[in-house]
Amino acid sequence: LPYIISQNGFTYSQGSYLVTLRCLIAFISMLLIGFYYRVFSIRTGASIAAFCAGLAFFIYSISASYVSFCLAAAISGISYGFGSMIPVSILMNRWFIQRKTLALSICATGSGIATIVLPSLTTLMIEYLSINLAFLIEAGFIFIMTGIIFIFLRNSPNEKGLKPYGYENTEVVVSEVVEEPVTDSWTLSKRVWIMMGLVSLFMGAQANTGFSHLAVLYDTEGFDSMIVSYIITGVGVMIVVGKLIYGEVTDKIGGYRSSILFCFFLLLGNTLCCLAFLNSTLIIILNVLFLGVGYPIATIGPSVWASDLASPDHFSTVVKRLQIIYAAGALIFASIPGILADVFGTFIPAYILFSACIAVALLFIQLAYRTQAKEA
Repeated sequence: LPYIISQNGFTYSQGSYLVTLRCLIAFISMLLIGFYYRVFSIRTGASIAAFCAGLAFFIYSISASYVSFCLAAAISGISYGFGSMIPVSILMNRWFIQRKTLALSICATGSGIATIVLPSLTTLMIEYLSINLAFLIEAGFIFIMTGIIFIFLRNSPNEKGLKPYGYENTEVVVSEVVEEPVTDSWTLSKRVWIMMGLVSLFMGAQANTGFSHLAVLYDTEGFDSMIVSYIITGVGVMIVVGKLIYGEVTDKIGGYRSSILFCFFLLLGNTLCCLAFLNSTLIIILNVLFLGVGYPIATIGPSVWASDLASPDHFSTVVKRLQIIYAAGALIFASIPGILADVFGTFIPAYILFSACIAVALLFIQLAYRTQAKEA
């Protein structure tokens, strides 16, 4: 984003509007995702979504005007809306009975691995080649990955003559229980929907918009471009570690306690972003640690909350709705950092806002779980 802004003479607001457009199209796509995956299987639908990501990067590589950048951002929104965590959550729900959160976390580490490998590499390609060629190389890589997804992905264990992971242990438990049809079915109450809806809204703002503007935050505070890439890489390393830890911890202590813990980490990370102007090495290190470990709650949290607060027959519906609200949060907040930066000359006010949102989310998670427990 800093290179797109500087090399094309865009304002900070125009840079943020690209993120806004991507989020808008992603939001609209998520509203249609139920219909989309009735027409296409998870395998085909996810492959099309990945192809759109490659197409977006290809258009970025040949863009010479703001309109063409907008077109690429819109297509990337289609990819994000029909791809990302919704089909992944449905797949993991089909393939895993036990250790489901850890499996979901392992899948989600992909974005973290990307932020480890790509920032420094992309910076070098832009500096020594060009931003256009860097986009083109990334597009080619995505197209290759799309082919691999289509070749290897399967919609359910049945397609390979398999059973979900943990099926055998579940069968043992079931056989020991008196045979009685399970009729329990519950979903989020109206009050819990309001609270968890706001939580998902704020998480979408933070994980999507907050992370998208992290590089430009440090860039405007006077950090060297390679240092900025190292910071993003460091956050990426901790995101991968954090997602694995989050999955393991959640499977052991439950979604409620793990949500409180990791939401607190995310709050600390955002608070430290507000101190970027100090140019302190210690603060940067702590920021990378807490922000990276905290981000998993934003991306994986909706799937965990859907599993905890609703019965299995309502899981798909609840996780889709929470992810749509998550996308709405990204959309609503996407332009705010750029607008605030144009007014104040810095992105720090945006991260003050993000910190406040996470503090409210932390409170609502506690209230929602307690309310659902009382109403169950």
